[in-house]
Amino acid sequence: MTEQYPFSAPTVSKADPLDGLLQISDLNQPIPVGILIWDGARPGYLIQLRLDDELIGEPSALGDQLPGDIIQLQVSHLLLSESRRYELSFQVTNHINGVVRESSAITLKVDRTQPGATLLAPLIFPTATFSDQLTGLLPGYAGMQQGDVVQTLLNGSPGPNHTVTADELTLRPVEIGFTREHLQPHAPGMVSIEYAVTDRAGNTSITSLPTLVSVQL
Repeated sequence: MTEQYPFSAPTVSKADPLDGLLQISDLNQPIPVGILIWDGARPGYLIQLRLDDELIGEPSALGDQLPGDIIQLQVSHLLLSESRRYELSFQVTNHINGVVRESSAITLKVDRTQPGATLLAPLIFPTATFSDQLTGLLPGYAGMQQGDVVQTLLNGSPGPNHTVTADELTLRPVEIGFTREHLQPHAPGMVSIEYAVTDRAGNTSITSLPTLVSVQL
């Protein structure tokens, strides 16, 4: 049975400091973990990571590191295959008397879910009237979250983008404005307006169904 000790918690620079979210692009290789050497550390002490309270990897023996130094261990990306939260800590074993002490844990979050699942509805344009801006309303989609980036496409070319805010999840619809500058290169004629969503973890959706808009400027 381990005893918790006031070590500094491990650090993962690739994780979001707010909620521990990891980028999908970083989950193709081991995730580096920093361990701050504490006062009283001695050569030969064994450090080993714990993921969800299970020991992982091989123990690493301290050498001549000094308090304040940081050593790097790794979490195998193969252990982070599921979309969920993980608790990461480490334990230290005194190699002489066998006493084991454990650090506090940090949260890592893995999200591999594609926004919108298999369908993104087309943008809705409540009015065809255009003055300085044409406003499109974004229907809700599966897995919509604060921080999602919606990138529009006009005839396949990038248009305006929008980052989803917290109140747009419950209080008001997402509005995306298309200015004269956005539409001018496609006038006159029909413009196919689509969009795709990239979430905070870097998961990218399929492209939405198109909306055809007649542009006469």
